[in-house]
Amino acid sequence: MALIIEDGSGVANANSYVTAAEWDAWATARGIAHSHSSSKIEELILTAMDYIEAQNFLGRKATDAQALQWPRTEVYIDSYSVNSDEIPKELKNAVYEVTRTVSDGNFALSSRDRQTTQEKIGEITVTYKNNASMNKETPAVRSALRKVTKSVNAVSRA
Repeated sequence: MALIIEDGSGVANANSYVTAAEWDAWATARGIAHSHSSSKIEELILTAMDYIEAQNFLGRKATDAQALQWPRTEVYIDSYSVNSDEIPKELKNAVYEVTRTVSDGNFALSSRDRQTTQEKIGEITVTYKNNASMNKETPAVRSALRKVTKSVNAVSRA
């Protein structure tokens, strides 16, 4: 499936905030090596977008016709208002980071099947917590999303 980019105008059938070329340029600028084709990068971005779109974002959707959660109204980042026709760089950075996580095989929405409580190989014994996950912690994703999502401790009134 080809990427349809949300440009801030409320594209009715958009499925991404970034292009494959943008992600590739972001990765290259950070020395992140990969051998993905453009179509593979698009697939990774679409998987990342499933995670991004499940977030609890600041503000409100700009229109009911837009396919994605952004653009939004009533959003402030670092005390500055985000225009209702803008896709903030912070959101794009979050998509880049989640796409990188997916590319690395550490995706937050992957199934978690580690239930081993004890494992012995020769003289080495390993014990896992019952809820231990195979996924690595990805602070870069959490950091990238922090300015555009609501805090889990935030209280809002209707």
